[in-house]
Amino acid sequence: MEWCRVCSTQHGAGDSCPGELLATGPERHAWRVTVDTPHGVETFGVLVAPAGKHWRARILTYPEVLWVVPGGRASMKYVGSRPQEAEKRAIEAIERLIEKRGFRKHELMPPVETAPIDPEQAAAAKGTTAPAAIRKPLAAVVRFGHSRPSQDAITANVSERGMFVSTSSPLDAGAAIRLRVDLEAFTVPLKGVVVWNRIRPEAGRPSGMGVRIFRPSALYTEFVAQLP
Repeated sequence: MEWCRVCSTQHGAGDSCPGELLATGPERHAWRVTVDTPHGVETFGVLVAPAGKHWRARILTYPEVLWVVPGGRASMKYVGSRPQEAEKRAIEAIERLIEKRGFRKHELMPPVETAPIDPEQAAAAKGTTAPAAIRKPLAAVVRFGHSRPSQDAITANVSERGMFVSTSSPLDAGAAIRLRVDLEAFTVPLKGVVVWNRIRPEAGRPSGMGVRIFRPSALYTEFVAQLP
């Protein structure tokens, strides 16, 4: 099933769409799991919130990276009539990923750092886009890698909290990533996580990966802010 552009859930073409599923109450941290991946230890978790007459669940890689639908338009959502139902559907998605990738679960869950999560409410209610989410075209040389930036690539667009890296060898979604981006007269080191990738180019869409940046430096955010 395709991801709906309205509700950001997966449902059939003939199924009714629940609408935008904006949070209408506090979003709480729920189930989580810590796993060993080829790129280090990661913790995946579920956020649950009321959304009008429905309940929605979203998945994140701690501390603040929400899982997004292909193309990076919005965070994935799982809907239910009760919070337990929405949470269960999100858990099943995480379990499928763990099984597919062969990750090993930790028996004990270490404490995790949490960070503020965009509720996708204020900007959507006003019909605007949050400034940090505005993508700006930029072709800049970037080097990337798991532990050290060693592979050459080009950025296609950037925002204050992320970028699309055009490359024929994108890292897996969920992988930690280190980058060094050449921005005019200086080079900026960045850390982040791959939130989605496109293995093969499509019509008008190059292969590559969408990257969420952790705590970007002022030098980087100021550079992006002044781009047209």
